[in-house]
Amino acid sequence: MTKGITHINLTSKAMINSLFKSFIWCTALLLHVSGFSQSPRVKNSAKTAVEISLDQDLSSDEVAALSRAYQDKALWFKEMPHFNRDSTVFYFDRAALLLQNSKPLQYERLADLYRDITDRANRSHNFNVVDSLAPIGWAYYEKIPENKKDKVLGYDLLINWALIKIIRGEPKPGLELFVKALDLLKDDNRPEIQLKILKDRGRFLYQYGLPEEQEKSFQFLKESMIGYQNSDYPEKNEALVVAYKLLFYHYGESDPDSSDYYMHQIEELLPQITNPFHHTWHSYSMGSSLIQKEKYEEAKPYLYKTIKFLEEYNLRTIDVYQFAHVLLGKIAKAEGKYDKAIEYYEIAKNSSIAINTKVNTAYFIEELSRLYALKGDYKTALEYHIEWSEANNVIEVERNERSLRENELQVNVLKQDKELTAKRQQQTIYIVALIIGALLLGLLYRNYRLKQRSNQKLKALNEELAHKNVLLDKHNAENELLLKEIHHRVKNNLEMVKSLIALQSAQIDDPATKDAMIASQNRVQSMGIIHQKLYQGTNLGSIEMKDYFINLSEGILDSFNAEERVKIECAMDNLELDVDTAVPIGLIVNELLTNALKYAFPEQQQGVIHISLAKDSNQNLRLEVTDNGVGKTAGLAPKGTGFGSQLVELLTLQLNGKMRERSDQGTHIEFDFLLQKSA
Repeated sequence: MTKGITHINLTSKAMINSLFKSFIWCTALLLHVSGFSQSPRVKNSAKTAVEISLDQDLSSDEVAALSRAYQDKALWFKEMPHFNRDSTVFYFDRAALLLQNSKPLQYERLADLYRDITDRANRSHNFNVVDSLAPIGWAYYEKIPENKKDKVLGYDLLINWALIKIIRGEPKPGLELFVKALDLLKDDNRPEIQLKILKDRGRFLYQYGLPEEQEKSFQFLKESMIGYQNSDYPEKNEALVVAYKLLFYHYGESDPDSSDYYMHQIEELLPQITNPFHHTWHSYSMGSSLIQKEKYEEAKPYLYKTIKFLEEYNLRTIDVYQFAHVLLGKIAKAEGKYDKAIEYYEIAKNSSIAINTKVNTAYFIEELSRLYALKGDYKTALEYHIEWSEANNVIEVERNERSLRENELQVNVLKQDKELTAKRQQQTIYIVALIIGALLLGLLYRNYRLKQRSNQKLKALNEELAHKNVLLDKHNAENELLLKEIHHRVKNNLEMVKSLIALQSAQIDDPATKDAMIASQNRVQSMGIIHQKLYQGTNLGSIEMKDYFINLSEGILDSFNAEERVKIECAMDNLELDVDTAVPIGLIVNELLTNALKYAFPEQQQGVIHISLAKDSNQNLRLEVTDNGVGKTAGLAPKGTGFGSQLVELLTLQLNGKMRERSDQGTHIEFDFLLQKSA
């Protein structure tokens, strides 16, 4: 009797547990799917229900169904009119927690969930968080068995991740992820997939930011736009809005009619759009367009509307929020309200720092420096200018690394193409040889035909190789352009150093110190002209010295305000020198011209300075600098008494040269440089 009662009790307990488990699971599902789960109390109840359901050991099917319900609810909250970003994040996190705590792990469901979480169109977690979640989603995808992997799912995860990297200012990993994504779908010829790739190519290349890729970007965007206009795919409206936006940016002021057309297309589409960010962008863009037309009072309501909307939904970390404040700052600046403008730019800068958008932050800092200068607070302006310079240098280094990395990727692709072509050619030759060997006896006519076909194939392969050589020539030209860009950036950096010295010297009253600062400016300028000539010339390895001396002379005369009383003549033939020789000679001439202008023509006397540089048959150089001034007794300081004299001596030794000086109706200085020996 006792055994029977025990059996009945155990059976009843199992039935009760099963019923209780079903009840809890259904309660949690209904609670989260219902629209009442927005309040904290209901959310806490839902959380408790989830924890209980986890304790009750749900089956894999039940976990999948409940996590899908949470995921759908998260997507529901990212749409208007029930948009609530916190709720979207909450339900995404609930779905992830449920899946991650169930055994065995459902990698396909997890990867699908993280695809929605990392999709920037869903606007859930902020950039810092979503950047850390993207590799987790990809890790789940990689654990899916090969025979069950959906390549489109993997592609979406990589594209989402790549776009996050680009927006965060990390182009190198972004490019690598993008190439990896394209490789996944390289053999998928379905129309909807090809259209998706076109759209993503256009968007990525636009946000990648290289000028030479912009035209490709807009070509892809236009093609995808036409394709989606003639389709009924679920993502049609979202894809069209993205295309219209980027094309609107592209045409901007250069083609107002086209720009207005794409804005009109967006306005017609807005009633069908439930993504609030597109509505916000529209009001922001209207304000921006009115500012370009200097209709400031009409623009303000659009910008206030944009900021109010974003603040109501706690969306202060997106770039539209930053630039809406920037536009209000521009209006305040135009109205002469510098303190108000500074306030707006500070808000934009802090919002940019919060999501680590480095380029935007640098731009805001530079504008703050200019505003403080306009306000007359030069000390704060200089502090911001130095902060901008440091931030901009980091960005420039990253851009140069990006260009070099991209070139490396392109060269690798060409190398792979050539290797593949060579293998195909080799295989073709083997096949042709085998056929010829097999058919030599009695099949001369057919053999003749096969040779003709083989020749045609070889011709096609040769044409392809010729095309590849053309591409290599193009990339060589791109490399040359990159070197010019580097020289350009060095010249710009030297200009910045010169400007900083000028700012500092403006605050110095001591004449000797001020003269030293001007001399330093001229030395920096002499080196800057070298790099300017390098990127402007056709030969990246050498400098045409006559033109360089003329430019250097004009700059020094301007710095001493002596254009009207002193003439500098450069009597020499065109002569090209390598950079290592041109820089020290330029610095020597800079010092001699500076000394002549300071000492050779006292009391505003007029005079002439002659410069000549020639190369003899042994490839050695002779430099002469003469003036018709008062001579050494009242002119140049004694040798070795100043930094300029020491610099001339050191540079002369560097070029293995000898210096001779005499005073005869002025000062005459000669240098002989034995370049072969110094090399």
